[in-house]
Amino acid sequence: MGKKVYRTLLLKYNLLHPEVAGKVPALLKMQEEFRKWVTEWTKSKGSLPLPERPLKYFAQKFIYANKMLNWLKGLKKNGIEVRDVRSPLIFNTQLRLSDEKDLGRGVFVDLPKREVKIRRLGTIALKLSDKTVEWILNCTKEGGKLVMAAVWVGRSRKDSTMSLHVALTFRREIAPMEAKRLLVIDVNALHNGLAWAVVEGERIVERGILRPNISKILHLQKVMAKLESICAKEDRSCDEAMATQSRIWRLLRSWEDEAVKKIVRLALQYKAAIVIDVPDDNSVKELKEGSYKAERKAFLNFGRLHRRLRGLAEWYGVPYREERLFSTICPRCGRKMEELPNRRVRCACGFSAHRDEVPIYWAQKRFHELITPSFSSSSAVLAPLAVGR
Repeated sequence: MGKKVYRTLLLKYNLLHPEVAGKVPALLKMQEEFRKWVTEWTKSKGSLPLPERPLKYFAQKFIYANKMLNWLKGLKKNGIEVRDVRSPLIFNTQLRLSDEKDLGRGVFVDLPKREVKIRRLGTIALKLSDKTVEWILNCTKEGGKLVMAAVWVGRSRKDSTMSLHVALTFRREIAPMEAKRLLVIDVNALHNGLAWAVVEGERIVERGILRPNISKILHLQKVMAKLESICAKEDRSCDEAMATQSRIWRLLRSWEDEAVKKIVRLALQYKAAIVIDVPDDNSVKELKEGSYKAERKAFLNFGRLHRRLRGLAEWYGVPYREERLFSTICPRCGRKMEELPNRRVRCACGFSAHRDEVPIYWAQKRFHELITPSFSSSSAVLAPLAVGR
């Protein structure tokens, strides 16, 4: 029997959308009331009775989703005191691929009409882009079935824009791949690129570096800085500054998506488990808050790339693990190495290399330990529980 894996498609719609604007007040009221119930239900460890209608529908779907995805596992394991659980509204779903009968589910994804309907709060009909339809079709061809939808109004992580979010979660069963090699990924500030190598024992089968279009992004950042300066002094060009910032984030997201796809394809091609060297959170924080060049701080945002890679690896049954593979500790003798110009390092024992290559040597040294099966958790599912403590 295969492992159940999940993948989530997140759609965002402007609150000024004609189908959305008039229903926002009711949606926000329902969201606030439901979050209060979920918070109390969580505090009671699941013993709180179901609320009255119309909240009862969302409570039932939430409890079902929690059993399916075990959202609260981390809270129970770590003994976290819960003060506020900001859950979305959970809906049952139906996906129409051709002429299937409409079963009246809470969220109805109608591909022939290229729209998604949100019910239970009055019907909200929203258009699906060609790219979204293509994504859903590819997902279903791979055996994915739509099992859940989450809906909420909230702010974007990148700016203060409020949007209507619709998250569609798909599930399939897959047998985890039996890895014969390691695909080692060294995550640096993205302007230095993602260094990767396929390792088999002490042999490096193939290696490379993935980089975004640094020159284009840096140019746009200079343009944005000028526009922001004009905006601050003369209260104009503000919209252009925001549009330029959005364009930068879109470029980075597009590159991240393509990089993640290539890494997973390489893992499948070489039957390799993905081992990613994750930078220490404190060191990244120090860089962001320190004297690191302002225009390059955007390249220090690794979180989305990690989530995308972990999720896509799981979807295709590729073993995935995050390990600290040191870049300044000598893999030969274990001593701290001297950092030289041009990102090179040197040890007193005679070992010398480019610092992006050092994690690969560590992976070679720890090959038999790292090749041990380690499958990621259901990280591809949108984790909709923001918990206040």
